[in-house]
Amino acid sequence: MKILQRFTVLRGGRRAVATLAAVVLLLAVGAAASAYWLMGGIGSGNAAAGQLQALTGKALVQLAPGQAPLYPGGTADAAVSITNPNPYDVQLYSVAAAGPAAPDAGHPQCVTTGVAFQSPAAPLTPTVTIPANATLTVSLPRTVTMDLTSDSGCQGAMFDLPLILEVRK
Repeated sequence: MKILQRFTVLRGGRRAVATLAAVVLLLAVGAAASAYWLMGGIGSGNAAAGQLQALTGKALVQLAPGQAPLYPGGTADAAVSITNPNPYDVQLYSVAAAGPAAPDAGHPQCVTTGVAFQSPAAPLTPTVTIPANATLTVSLPRTVTMDLTSDSGCQGAMFDLPLILEVRK
């Protein structure tokens, strides 16, 4: 009988130890969770936003393969060479006219150019990404027009097309 009693005491003791360990473990987990959720603090931090550097661009009238030069009543593609001086890529979102087209200095009789830039829909499709610290030439199909009011002195002229480029990071 002594042996049986001893076995029962040990068995009960193991159960008590296991129960006690489980309770201690639950209390520890509960305390840690409570501390995590109720924890507060004071601190300071700072950050600086970078400034987007201005992109530069130059628009040229680009003839598509088999296309005749720009003429009164005609259209042509614009090739826009864009330089991105930023240390990150930017997406060209839109291109819009920023003023009237001006003929080159060799064509002083070209007073009425009749040349206009037709802005493509924004956002540009397909998406155009200009790599960091790089120059990319983007072709904008059928965006340059010459109407019938153009002076005959505009024949053979090169035109400066001032544009506004909208980019997004």
